Amino acid sequence: MSRLLIADYFINAVEHIDLDSWWREGVRGLILDVDDTLTRKNSPYLSEEVQNWLLQAKAKGFLCYLVSNNASPEHIERIAHRLDIPAIARAKKPRRAGFLWAIQASGLPADQLVAIGDRVLTDILGGRRLGLRTCLVKPVTKRLTRRKRLLYAFENRLSQWLPL
Repeated sequence: MSRLLIADYFINAVEHIDLDSWWREGVRGLILDVDDTLTRKNSPYLSEEVQNWLLQAKAKGFLCYLVSNNASPEHIERIAHRLDIPAIARAKKPRRAGFLWAIQASGLPADQLVAIGDRVLTDILGGRRLGLRTCLVKPVTKRLTRRKRLLYAFENRLSQWLPL
């Protein structure tokens, strides 16, 4: 069980991911969470750094997909349209459906995809259950609510406490 909660990569922010290194490792597709991974929660704005990183990823040949638990399809569709990246909202991660949609859309084997997100119990667990590589990033939102701080702390401790 604990292996399902341990990410393959730990990065401060998506724009710090070394795309050349991942390409050499055989990664060809990126399954990206939206809220607190690419943007602040429910924000339609992406930083210039994130936008540039996504443009570089697409230019290098990475297939990109947005898989979000956000309840507003309109919010996710606006971001997806702006980025020209296919997306699904209400994915109910860690359930398989959203990840399977991206895997099938990409046509790539699971071991060539990385699920990237800010949450252990949604993004990492969901990706690992399907054999994807996973990347945990720090949340984009710097001023977290008390509830969110407790949630992140719980998830991080849970992944550390479980035996390998």
